[in-house]
Amino acid sequence: MTLPHLTAAGLDALGLSAATLCDAIEETIREADAGRAASAPKAMLDRPDGRYMMTTMAADDRFMVVKSMVQNPANPAAGLPYIDGLVSVLDARTGQPVALIDGPWLTARRTAALSATAARYLAPPRARVLAMLGAGVQAHSHLQALAELFPLQELRILGRGQPGIDRLAAAARGLGLAPRIATSAQEAIEGADIVVSALSRDAAPSGAIRADWLGPRSFAALPDLGHHWARDSLSRLSPLLVDDLAQEASLPPGKRLSDPAQVAGDLADLVMGRLTPRSGTGPAGFVFRGHALGDLAAARAILSGAGL
Repeated sequence: MTLPHLTAAGLDALGLSAATLCDAIEETIREADAGRAASAPKAMLDRPDGRYMMTTMAADDRFMVVKSMVQNPANPAAGLPYIDGLVSVLDARTGQPVALIDGPWLTARRTAALSATAARYLAPPRARVLAMLGAGVQAHSHLQALAELFPLQELRILGRGQPGIDRLAAAARGLGLAPRIATSAQEAIEGADIVVSALSRDAAPSGAIRADWLGPRSFAALPDLGHHWARDSLSRLSPLLVDDLAQEASLPPGKRLSDPAQVAGDLADLVMGRLTPRSGTGPAGFVFRGHALGDLAAARAILSGAGL
């Protein structure tokens, strides 16, 4: 028996919508809350040459999903993706292999779906202006997901390379949005309804990004762990959420995404109704490092769409 290997082209052909992936994430969170699914904290390694390695693991009664990824700043110069890896799916009872899934594809869509799931609760329902800090893979996946879920009309782009900016602007036009190129993070953020910070760790803008620039009812998703945001300004985010409180608690204080005293809860608190959306008076924020339950949810949606 040949183990199914779902490549990026095959995954594109499935036509999974952002709403489908967000629904899958919410369903998986509810199952975890009921004890029918579980995840382990992300395992991470930083290497002296700038490589970043990580694995995630989550399981339900049917599947065990393990993702292994490597982020290497030297890859693009060698004609390779900046981030690459693989997702393996096993039968959760027998350990028999079920399928292999392209890691970058799943990660891009899962990450955007995590942001979009939080945005369903925290972003203005009639959001018109999206600000994108970064113009890489995550920028494209977030644009696609958020344009599906919100009536966006304008995309503000802050990027460091003109080819990437041009590709993202073309994608925006293809979705019916008017692209606008920003020259600073502040210019991109001020007046935007939704802000996505998708900057790589080696792509720092000039000066720290400040949450003070966000409007009072706006929503910011920080899938890049908020590397380039001024930490003292994050207290303005109300509420400020992470993806998984248990995962954050497993890390030493210096490695956590934010001061625990500033964090109102996590994605499960939103989905399970333990946190009232928009309970604060300031902009809302969601800073996250990646939730293994999201990988499980995305893998389940993929396997269902592929008939596996």
